[in-house]
This record gives sequence, C-alpha cells and structure tokens, in this order.
Amino acid sequence: MPDRRFTILSTGSAGLTETRIAEKTNPGSLRSIVFEEIPFIKIVLNTDDDTREKIQFYARKSLYAIFTSANAVRAVVSVLRNIPEWKIFCVGSETRKRAALFFGASAILDHAGNAEGLAGKIIQQKPTQAVFFCGDQRREVLTEKLNESGIMLQELVVYRTQATPIKLTKTYDAILFFSPTAVVSFVSMNCIAPHAVLFALGTTTASALKKACKNEVVISPKPDKEFILQMAIAYGQTHPIT
Repeated sequence: MPDRRFTILSTGSAGLTETRIAEKTNPGSLRSIVFEEIPFIKIVLNTDDDTREKIQFYARKSLYAIFTSANAVRAVVSVLRNIPEWKIFCVGSETRKRAALFFGASAILDHAGNAEGLAGKIIQQKPTQAVFFCGDQRREVLTEKLNESGIMLQELVVYRTQATPIKLTKTYDAILFFSPTAVVSFVSMNCIAPHAVLFALGTTTASALKKACKNEVVISPKPDKEFILQMAIAYGQTHPIT
C-alpha cells in the first residue's frame, strides 16, 4: 500500500509548475509529492525618479557591476534602454542566467555561489571601483571585504523585500526558505511542526531558522531554488514520514 503523500511548502516564489515537479519525481517511488507555494515575502522594485536616473547614469559608463540577486537584475533591466558596457560579477545560477539573458554571456566576468566567494574573485580582478546593485536587506560581507581591499564600492538599492505573513491552517513535512526575511515572516504567525524538515537557501537563511526552532535544517550546496526543491523531493521519497 502506498505511503501517505509527502507535503512540501515553498515560502517564496520558485516559479515551478506542477508539471516540472512531476518531472523531478522518481516514477518508481510509491510516495507521491504534494507541492504548495505560498510566498511570505514580496519584492518591490525601486522605480522612483532618483533611482532610475542613477541607473541610467551608470549605463553611460564602462564599469564593473555586481549583482547578488536576480531581483536586482530584473530591477535594473526594467530601467535600461540599451545594453551598457559593463563587466558583471554575480552570485548564484539564477542571477547569472538572468544577467546573461539581457547583457549577454560574454558580459559575465565571473560568478560564485555566495557573497564571500564572489568578493574573493572581484578582488583578484583588482578593479579600483565597482557598483553594487542590491536590495535593502543585502548582507554586509561583500561591502566590507571590498572596502578592506581598497575597492571603492558604490551601492544602489534597486529593490526592497517586504514581509507578507500568512496564518496557515495545516502543517507540512518539508518547508523551503529562500531568505531570512521569509523565516521571520513565517514564524511571526506560524509554529513550525516538530517533524518538519527545513531547507535553506544559504547559510544566512539557515542561521535564521536555527534561531527560530530546533528542527533539522538542510542547507542547499547551490544557491538555486530549483535545486533546493529537488533536494526536498529526494528527501521525501527516501525518508520515512514521522
């Protein structure tokens, strides 16, 4: 007799359809996977005149541009009229893919899986200055490391992350978290079931989860939403449900 269904909740938009979920499910497994997506944060792009003017000002220059989020790429691209002559550094496969789609793959000078790794690669290139297109809740590590190395970093906040807490009426076997803000938003109105396994996109999100509960936290080795979902599906098909 087949096991009961393993339920997965994504607390942020992963952009995956039920068809894509089915494609990642082992057809030989007796356990079916139920996937739900309920965003606990909202991304708001900065579209004020001052921000737009600054982006357009930078677009007229040849410079080093840094993106640590696909949301930052989306915000900047929404303002640009032409493709600027930028040498781009970025964090994560999703960010790199979105940047390459607009700027071209040849514009991506280098990329890394996290901010620490990217800082080291930027320092190796020895630029005198760079522009960091970021969100309002960006980490300090990149800025600190570049400043310490003598690189003049100009930051421009191009999007904001807002919590959108929702009270849930059910529990899940696995919950995916993509940011510390999503963690705070979730626990502000919900308790995490003791049996739930939590999947975190990055160490900062994992730290936020460990402060909020004592559940098992699995950190994705790749900063990729689709990869972390695949991890949760594999977990659900190979581990007993408690």
